[in-house]
Amino acid sequence: MTTLAFPSEEFPAQPAVTLRIPQDWEPVHAPGAVMAARSASSAGAFVPNVVVRIERRPVDFAIADAIAELTQFAAERPQGTASAPSEVELDGRLFVELDLSWVDDQVGTVLQSHLFGLVPSGPFLQLVQVTGSVGGAQARRDHPTVTTIMRSLTVEAP
Repeated sequence: MTTLAFPSEEFPAQPAVTLRIPQDWEPVHAPGAVMAARSASSAGAFVPNVVVRIERRPVDFAIADAIAELTQFAAERPQGTASAPSEVELDGRLFVELDLSWVDDQVGTVLQSHLFGLVPSGPFLQLVQVTGSVGGAQARRDHPTVTTIMRSLTVEAP
């Protein structure tokens, strides 16, 4: 009988990640996320938040695939738009960033910023995705805080 283990070469551990959040933010749990935080002091219709997800992907996976998924997501939303992707270096790693926006009936404009990075991990790639969301009347005020949190990301390979 064969024993399978996690972590192992066949099932590698996820990278370790950190974010720095302001004093008036709090950690929260979100489905499918390894880490999330939100503003604890927001009084608007939309609570600014940052979510980190890590997904195992095949070695032939390209960031362009993730960008295509997000572009399609934005196109399906009212007045949905996606920015052109750009590159940013965080903690010595290359990430691709992309912004989406759409109009929500209850909140108004929602703006999401996304960062994607790939970490080699055994026979796979680990896709690290950080999503920061703001919305409503306070979106312009909250966006710089969310961007600062996202750019504090550190990633350590398993």
